[in-house]
Amino acid sequence: LSILIFYFIFSFSSLLFIILAEYNNNKTPTLFLKQFIFYSLGLGIIYLLQKIPIDYIEKLSIFFYLFTLILLAGIFLVPPSLAPVVNGARSWYNLGIFTLQPSEFGKIATVAMVSMLIKEKSFKDNTDTIKLLKLALIIAIPFILVLKENDLGNGLFFIFLFLGLVFLVSNKGKTLFRIYSVVIAVLAIIILAALYFPRLLNFVGLKSYQLNRILSWLNPEAYKLDYSYQITQILKEVKLGGLTGTFAKNKNYIDEQFNDFIFSIIAKNFGFIGASIFLFIFFLFILRLFNIMKKCEQGNYSYYFILLTICSFCFSFFTNIFSTLSIIPVIGISMPFISYGGSSLIANSILFGIIVKINATIHEEYMED
Repeated sequence: LSILIFYFIFSFSSLLFIILAEYNNNKTPTLFLKQFIFYSLGLGIIYLLQKIPIDYIEKLSIFFYLFTLILLAGIFLVPPSLAPVVNGARSWYNLGIFTLQPSEFGKIATVAMVSMLIKEKSFKDNTDTIKLLKLALIIAIPFILVLKENDLGNGLFFIFLFLGLVFLVSNKGKTLFRIYSVVIAVLAIIILAALYFPRLLNFVGLKSYQLNRILSWLNPEAYKLDYSYQITQILKEVKLGGLTGTFAKNKNYIDEQFNDFIFSIIAKNFGFIGASIFLFIFFLFILRLFNIMKKCEQGNYSYYFILLTICSFCFSFFTNIFSTLSIIPVIGISMPFISYGGSSLIANSILFGIIVKINATIHEEYMED
């Protein structure tokens, strides 16, 4: 089964769900046209990547990483007219005919850079402490810049990536236990502080709206008229979907339903059955990526690149769904290949295109043998 089939399935699904998101909110569907253009550009990028040998892509990883750091830092250097504040975050370049979110490219550049580092024998020969310090340095720079832009959603990806790498590269169980214990303790402290000493979190850097998201998640009834209003409306619409779905329009307007809450469209319009089929298709997609990864030489660049790409896709996919269903606080992360947005789609298309090239390279080498 060609992996490209999934790209076309996702493209059709994305356009359909975006049309339904606008229809459900009594808006004339127009965003799907832009998404179609983004998908066309993504397909063009995938095609161009097939012309570049994997060895060259690996060597270009460091330059791509440095370039994205420049893009991330540039947000603070350009005039506000070029990088305006949108929804409390200054994380976009406004280039007139389109906008660019550098944090999306920072994520994939970090995946490529880390893949190039951890496949080296010199890296594997280090102690756990040295390995994690090297990884922390590579991940911390884009993480700090993304947090500075007030983009907590994409910032969390870098924490997730580091924690995954702790498990991947550590040789000692004590290292895993210590780091994961600290993470669990920090999460517990944040939740307890939000419950009993909420204003204390403002002093450690948490923005007021971020704190309110946590509080409204912990006690949605108390904030149902303001901070939990949106998620309350979304959950009501999801429940209307039932088993087979409904195409009744939303009772109230839901902002960003075509992006951060796209899963609510699937669950409402196609019901539990439709949502389950969609999840199964994504599962098959991830399974296909694992099959390609297993064909790679274990421990080389391609092997780690696909593994970390799977982590990236799964993090965004399930964070988007869990936020929509209020399993976790609303974080604001696009669903890969499905949510509306050019930067996310182009960035994920680059990851997808490189995996297509890896798969093609493996097939060519097999045919030569």
